[in-house]
Amino acid sequence: MKEGKSASQTVYAIWCVILVSLAATFFLAWQNHHYYTHPSVVAAQSALYIDEYPVEGWLLWQEEVISAPLDGTLKFVNGGKVARVAKGEAIAVVQGRDRRVIWAPEAGYFVPALDGQEGKWSFGRLWLDYDDLPKEVRAKPVPQGVEVKKGSPIGKIIPLPQSLRCVFYTYLTPKIKENLERNFLWIRFDERDIPLKVEVLAKEIIGLKARVNISLMPYFPAHLTVDRKLRFMIYEGRRQGVLVPEESVIFKEGKQGVYVVSKGMVVFREISGVPTEDKMYFVDDGLLPGEIVVLKGDKAREGRVFLW
Repeated sequence: MKEGKSASQTVYAIWCVILVSLAATFFLAWQNHHYYTHPSVVAAQSALYIDEYPVEGWLLWQEEVISAPLDGTLKFVNGGKVARVAKGEAIAVVQGRDRRVIWAPEAGYFVPALDGQEGKWSFGRLWLDYDDLPKEVRAKPVPQGVEVKKGSPIGKIIPLPQSLRCVFYTYLTPKIKENLERNFLWIRFDERDIPLKVEVLAKEIIGLKARVNISLMPYFPAHLTVDRKLRFMIYEGRRQGVLVPEESVIFKEGKQGVYVVSKGMVVFREISGVPTEDKMYFVDDGLLPGEIVVLKGDKAREGRVFLW
């Protein structure tokens, strides 16, 4: 009797497991079907993409070191700040056994700071020994009121106007290569600046890179004179397109694309573009502003959908 009851319980338990498994299977199938037919979607947003990338280069200018005319206490006329001065303008005073005024020998920027590279910085060194240059060359201010010896350097004059030059390496993208062949480049110092067209004075192709010497401008901001390294952007152009979440973009059969919703159907469409910040993807070909895209591309498939 007990054996018969135990067998019935076993059969009952097996049927329970089977029914639960079937229910789970049907539920998962329904859930997948519901997901595929009711996917989360986003609208492609109109966007502008700027093709540019950061580079670092070394600045090159003409300069003349100014020395103390006698032993004494040094005081700068402009309080120790970089200043635009005229030829013959007073730039400093040394008070020793007598009082001696130091006059600007030329018009330009007076820089009351030194970096130790004065007289050593040349185009030949920058061009031939680029990889052996110091990582940073930033001028250290000469203190106001410091005691100086006769002949010791107290600063330098950078004459104006003059052609400020910059030597740097850049990757050879198709657009950069095209512009170099025409002896110019476009650059920006800040994302708020408009692109500046600069003349290429010298260039040398080295594998996938180019070493370049450019002429920046005859007049330049005073703050550039305290650091021989310049950071800026190589500007290639801008493109109109749309933004979609990066997770919407997938590869299917070797093609990059997204699933687009149109007239109740989901279809895979090939696109081209580049990833951007904040996990977004800029599409410059294949999508129009306002088109509806499935949010999670790796979980989408072609077929009919019901969004609303």
